[in-house]
Amino acid sequence: MNRSEARDTGRASDRTLLVSIHNHYARLILAGKKSVELRRRFDASAAGSRMLIYATQPTAAVIGHVDIEKMDVLPVDELWQQHGASAVISAEDFKLYYDGADTGCALLLSNPTTYQSPVPLKNLREEYGLNAPQSYLVLKEAHRDLIEHEQD
Repeated sequence: MNRSEARDTGRASDRTLLVSIHNHYARLILAGKKSVELRRRFDASAAGSRMLIYATQPTAAVIGHVDIEKMDVLPVDELWQQHGASAVISAEDFKLYYDGADTGCALLLSNPTTYQSPVPLKNLREEYGLNAPQSYLVLKEAHRDLIEHEQD
């Protein structure tokens, strides 16, 4: 499939990322209440990728996925003005997170899908040879079953 054909299906890339997100924020994303994920730094080529969401403790499982529609890299003040509300984060937490940073990344998310059967950390380790990523990792062909988990 070429890149323009992939866009027609709603995704510009066949690349899939596994991203660790605090449990509270992961659930807000999958509920459709949080449409922007904030990061200090992120892969510049993330737009168009599928993002599997690993919810941190106490859940400790891949609980769903979203599509990364776009990524904005902006000065921190602009990031807050443009994306603070959609990121569903308090001004205080935002300032703490970006303390010392000049710029930050906003991942604009769409198509949240919650898994009926989450993939627990134990299964990530035993079946796929993966640990929960500190931030994110790019999944490979060897992880095809995880990438296609609960796909139509």
